[in-house]
Amino acid sequence: MSAIAHILLDQGHMVSGSDLQQNALTKALAERGAHIYQGHSPEQIGDAEALVVTSAVRAEHVELSAARARGIAVLKRADLWATWSRMRPTIAVAGTHGKTTTTAMIAYALTHAGMNPGFLIGGESPDLGTNARWGDPSAPLVIEADEYDRTFLALVPHVAVITNCEWDHVDIYASAEAYQAAFQQFTASVAEPHNLIVCADDPGALQAAQNPAATHYGIDEMIARDPASCRIAPLDWAAAYVRTDVNGTQFDLWRYDRKRLATRTLGTQQLIIPGAHNVRNALAALAACTAVGAPLALIREALARYHGTLRRFELKGEVAGITVIDDYAHHPTEVRATLAAARERYTNRRIITYLQPHTYSRTKALIADWPDAFMAADMILIGDIYAAREQETLGMSAEVFAAALGERAKAVGDLNQATHAILRTVQTGDVVLTLGAGDSQLIGSMVLAALGQRAE
Repeated sequence: MSAIAHILLDQGHMVSGSDLQQNALTKALAERGAHIYQGHSPEQIGDAEALVVTSAVRAEHVELSAARARGIAVLKRADLWATWSRMRPTIAVAGTHGKTTTTAMIAYALTHAGMNPGFLIGGESPDLGTNARWGDPSAPLVIEADEYDRTFLALVPHVAVITNCEWDHVDIYASAEAYQAAFQQFTASVAEPHNLIVCADDPGALQAAQNPAATHYGIDEMIARDPASCRIAPLDWAAAYVRTDVNGTQFDLWRYDRKRLATRTLGTQQLIIPGAHNVRNALAALAACTAVGAPLALIREALARYHGTLRRFELKGEVAGITVIDDYAHHPTEVRATLAAARERYTNRRIITYLQPHTYSRTKALIADWPDAFMAADMILIGDIYAAREQETLGMSAEVFAAALGERAKAVGDLNQATHAILRTVQTGDVVLTLGAGDSQLIGSMVLAALGQRAE
């Protein structure tokens, strides 16, 4: 919602808004002239011409009820997205995982290329200085195309990226089939098949696209040995010889020329951020940026300088030989990828992993997928489930979740209790990895502060 508020401010609208808590995002909006209220009250609507609400807001919300009673237009994100995506060329980045990073990569690369794009990102990007900007109305608009509440179906994208497709948001999509159907509907909205950019390493993404004319990307470690016959359908953008160290990730970049039926190497690509999943995100960004005419050399320069978004493998700090990293991962696949990246970077160090499960419905629906997600962790601590918009527990709790993970896992309670559990366990040389989509990022700062006091 803060991204939408920034866009509205850029367009010259007067903006106010309310939230339960003030934070860095609301502070940034206030500094730009938005009137921010803490807490919710009918009087705060004032003489607004429209009320824009998050999909998570309940029908009986006091401000929503007041707006309807007064005849004020009530809009969702989808209403604004639909309008904006028809005003200018739009790059929509969809997928269960990797949307935020890929969107930020594309926006940063286009900015570096001098195109002054618009963008809406579901996270804070230090490289861009904000999570949203209207930019040049004639330049592309890059949107993180969130599938929650089917919002991404409102878009009319010129270019669309599918990073992956794996059942999620179980409170909206009753089955994996329903989730897949929504993605198929989204891919059908792209007029030019070659502007549909799909991760060929992900079966769900391929099933969503079902179009051989789409642009495909992925990792193919065999390509250097035999560029002509590595896959039945060659990848348009491919990475090979992926390697990671403490300085980041490098890979050999390959591109397939469909007109000449030839694959050629473009040399080594450097990334600061770790993990095979970020290699794929970078390939998607390369494909999307070239699709709208950005020079390849400038795209590659930008990707080599890209530092990531907050809460995506974010280094919170180091004290007394203990490293603390925070990540937004809250789905089994995301946790598996983040832990793999941590293990690649910190090969011989003990990794203590804290997870705050996100929503009771997701935790219950995906419970069978979780044990394998923690294979790279040395210790697993499970915090209380972050309820978000949900009130029914569905029989789920941190204790039930930890029991499903086996003997290596234990429930550690709320944020304060979890922090004390980490402090009782952590040793010099350890890596503490905090995961979750709620307020789990607070633990990293709490642990670092306590370690600093202990060191003094």
